[in-house]
Formats: sequence, C-alpha cells, structure tokens
Amino acid sequence: MTNNQQLTTNDQQKMKIRKPILVGGLGLSFGLWAWWNLQDSLLQAGETGLTGVMIVGGGLWLLQKAKPRKNLSLPQPQIVTEAMLNRAIAKVQECIKLIATEAPDSDVSDLEAQIKTIRDRLQRQTLQLAIAGGRKTGKTELANQLKGSFPPETLEIIDTEALFSNSETEDSEIEKTILAADLVIFLLDGDLSDSQLQKIKQWRSRSQQVLVSLNKQDRYPEDEKATIIEQIKGRLVTLIDFDDISAISTQPAPVKVRKHQEDGTISETLETQKPEITLLRDRVSSLLENQRQALTLATAWREATNLQTAAKTRLNAIRRDRALPIIERYQWIAATAAFANPVAALDLLATAAISTQMLVDLGEIYQQKFSLSQAQNAAGTLGEQMVKLGLVELSTQTIGGLLKTNAMTYVAGGVVQGISAAYLTRIAGLSLIEYLQDQDIQANTETKINWDKFNQTLKNVFQANQRTAFLQNFVQQAKTRLV
Repeated sequence: MTNNQQLTTNDQQKMKIRKPILVGGLGLSFGLWAWWNLQDSLLQAGETGLTGVMIVGGGLWLLQKAKPRKNLSLPQPQIVTEAMLNRAIAKVQECIKLIATEAPDSDVSDLEAQIKTIRDRLQRQTLQLAIAGGRKTGKTELANQLKGSFPPETLEIIDTEALFSNSETEDSEIEKTILAADLVIFLLDGDLSDSQLQKIKQWRSRSQQVLVSLNKQDRYPEDEKATIIEQIKGRLVTLIDFDDISAISTQPAPVKVRKHQEDGTISETLETQKPEITLLRDRVSSLLENQRQALTLATAWREATNLQTAAKTRLNAIRRDRALPIIERYQWIAATAAFANPVAALDLLATAAISTQMLVDLGEIYQQKFSLSQAQNAAGTLGEQMVKLGLVELSTQTIGGLLKTNAMTYVAGGVVQGISAAYLTRIAGLSLIEYLQDQDIQANTETKINWDKFNQTLKNVFQANQRTAFLQNFVQQAKTRLV
C-alpha cells in the first residue's frame, strides 16, 4: 500500500475541516450509535451491518420514481456543415487546454498538429473511395474497373478486406478505413441482411456517404432482380437516397451463343459479356462533381470527432490517476465506519455521507458540478440501484465465503460488513469514474445522472471486479486494516 493510498492522521485532520458532508454524516452516525448503545434492546443489532444498511437504504434513502427510458436508436443521417466541423475542432482545442492545465508536463503538440492537418486536408484535390462488402462480392473487379474510369489524381480507390468473416478487432480496423474515406460503395450479392443493414446504419450515423450496389445482377431473372432491389430500397428508405442504390455486374457470366454453319450444323460458343457498372459509375462521377465540398467536410468532421475521442481519452487517463486515490480513501473510511458501528440503521447515515462526499469530490475532478441536494439524491439512488441489481447480496456472500477460511476473522462481528462496505464503495466510485468520463467536456456544468446508462456501467464494473484473485487480494488488504 503506497503512502497516497493510506488515510493518514493529517488526511483525517484535513477532512475534518474540508469535508463537512462526510464529517457531519459520520459524526451523526456515531453519535446516535453511542446513545443507542445505552439501550438494552439494541445491543444485538450489529449482525446485519452494511448488508442491512444497503437493503434498508434501498427502501428508505430518498426513493425515486423510475425515469423514462431515452430513445437510444442511432441518429438519422445529417448533412455536415462548416459550423459543425468548427464546433468539433473547438471541442478538441478545449480538451487540449484542459490537459495542459491539469497536467502541465503533458505534450499535446501531436494533437495540435492533427488539428492543422484536418484543416489542410479540406483543400485536397484527390478524394478517396472505399469499396466494402463480404467475401466474393466482386470488390476487386469493381475497383479495377473504376480505376480505369477516373484519373488517380481525382479519385483514389481502396479495395478493403472482406467484412463479416474476421474477428471483431479486424472488422473494426476495416471500418476505420471505410470511415476515413470520402465515399463508400457497399457491394451486395443478394438481399440486404440484418448485419449488413446495421453496418450501413453505423456508417450513416457518422455522416458517411454510402452507395449500395447489388452485384451479379445477371444471375437473377428480371422480376426477381426488381423484387430484391425494391426490398433493399424499403429497408434503406430513411438512410439512403434511392439514386444511391443500383444493380451492377462486375463479371457477368458468359452467354451461350448458337450459330448455324453452312453445312447445316449448329455450333455453340460461350461469349464473354462486358461489365455493366454504368449507373454506379455515373453516380460516383456526379457526386465528385457536385458534392465534393460536402464529402470533404463530412470526412474532416469524422476526423475531428475521432481526434476529440483521442484527446478525451488522454484527459480521462490523467483524471483517473487523480480519482483512484480518492476512491481508495473513501473505501477504507466506509470499511472503518461499518466495522465500528453495529447498528444497521446508523450504517445508512455513514454510508450516505461517504457516498455523497465521494461523488462531490469525483465531480470536481471531472468538472461536473453536483449541488449538495443532487449529490445526496444520487448517493441514495446509487444504494437503491445496487440493491435492485443484486450487487449487495452477491458481494457480501462472496466476501463471506472468502473469510470463512479464517474462522477467527470470520467471527469478528463487523469484518464482513466492513469489507463489504469498502468493496461496494470502490465499485460505486469506479462506476462513477466510468460514467463521468463518458460525459461531454463542458467545464463546471451541472450534472444530472442518466440512471439507465449508469446502471449498465455499474453492472459492467461489478463484473470486471469479480475476479477471484482481485477479491482475495482486496479482502487481505481490508483484513489488515480492520483486524
């Protein structure tokens, strides 16, 4: 355990002065316990400890009505404007300033250079066209045919690796190439599947211009081909202009031709057919001629939002390094409070005070402002949600099972409660970090927690911290402090 992870006497003295929520809550909790301790009827109340606190707290501590679910569907395609691009770049610049302020030794020159590159690329003359699709859809043939139709200084054509047949990581890399291009042709060899539709939705939500083409149209009778095209259009009606949907043949099957010979016999030969990509080629040409600025703006906007993500990730790493010691401090305070206080109802006051103060302190690091009432409401709802999700019962059972290997430790009245308190406080703190770092970079904005989103974060963090090795190490640290 490092020095900055320990709650020293000086730390305690500072918190007495600077943490009125925490000190007041803990003082009230222990003060009431001391008074109640004189009452004979309550001398045996300590067995339930933190588990009882959280269960009771789920019902008593500021019960709130369930909030309506928000619509989490993908946004409709939007036309990127210069104002949108400028706002995206401004967010990157704001993030860079925060990094420089919060970690003055950090080098942000690479981020600044990438901003300049984004602006410079708006003036480029060569656009990029990516051809995407699954295996054996004719991507390479189409790439070769289009290369003969457009000068390389006008259009760079990229034949991407096949989608849907790789690992998730490999597909993710392919999609980076697709989204970095100015224009995408998505090749199909049949009707549009659900997985293909989801890809198109994702790309369109990033304002990527997508042309959809049914290749190998010669394999279908005219009526069947028309039916497939109509089905594709029906599924893409809110996503893609019908002018961007076409049927082509990059490598038509040879046609059998019969010829009557002079001697009266009939000969049969197979004649190669020319590729039929006219509609698609003309659409690409039209977009290059009439939508060049819109295409480059959308690409620049995607680059800027990607850069914003990279900058925010760097800032979040800096803030996480500052936040983890705070979580560790409060987890051991919670452990001590639960271990020393045998009255379940009073554990509630201590836990609420600790959670409230921790939330306020973490909010300050992530520049998300919580008023006292907001922090109190959030702390109460957090305890309620942990009970509803079954995290309290599961963690207490797990920790109790680990402690049974040491009988002397297990029978010590408040050890299970104390360690459970520390563990649940840590889970709450880590979940708050994960949630807050996903919020927009807006300095000192008033924060309102989306509990649907937070609950999913809470479950993910809990599952990630259920590893046996981690729990054994955590229990050992807590035993050292409490026993």
